[in-house]
This record gives sequence, structure tokens and C-alpha cells, in this order.
Amino acid sequence: MSTQVNVRLNKNLLDEIDAITKVLHLSRSEWLRNKIAYAVKEETLNLREAIALEYAKGHISEKELKELLGTDAEDVKFIVNKLKKAKKEIDEKLEQGEL
Repeated sequence: MSTQVNVRLNKNLLDEIDAITKVLHLSRSEWLRNKIAYAVKEETLNLREAIALEYAKGHISEKELKELLGTDAEDVKFIVNKLKKAKKEIDEKLEQGEL
């Protein structure tokens, strides 16, 4: 299912896009969809560590993590859960004066 998004573009930029799509024999919408999808994929790859950190802090949901990282989300969840468990154990030992 797709959702329509409206974006205002500068006339000069739109003219350049139209020229490119004419050369490539693509519709303007198809070219823009492909470019946006590529940009999102690149940004996701560049921000993998930040995404994992935001998940660990509780700023993004498990669903969002899976959407952004795909199968790697399971590894991130595993690591975060192990870190939280270890922190809890250390905190308990500190409270009991064992450390």
C-alpha cells in the first residue's frame, strides 16, 4: 500500500528532474520514488550505530528498529537485552556492597 505525499519543489529543480526523466524514459514520480528509496537506504546504512543507540535508549520502538535494520534488528535486541541484564546485576551487587 502506498501513501501520497505532496512536496513543493523549486521550478529550476523540477525542470532538471523533468529533463533527467525524459532521457531515462521514466515518469517523474517513478524517478523520485527510486531516488528517495535509495537515499533512505544510504542514510540507514550510515546511521546504523545511531539507530541501535536510539533503540537502547528507548527512543525508537522494536517495530521501527525492524523497519530500519531488517534482520540485523534481532542482533541489536539481543545485545541491548544482555547489556540491560548485566547492568541490573552490577547495580544489585553495588547495592549489596559486593563490588
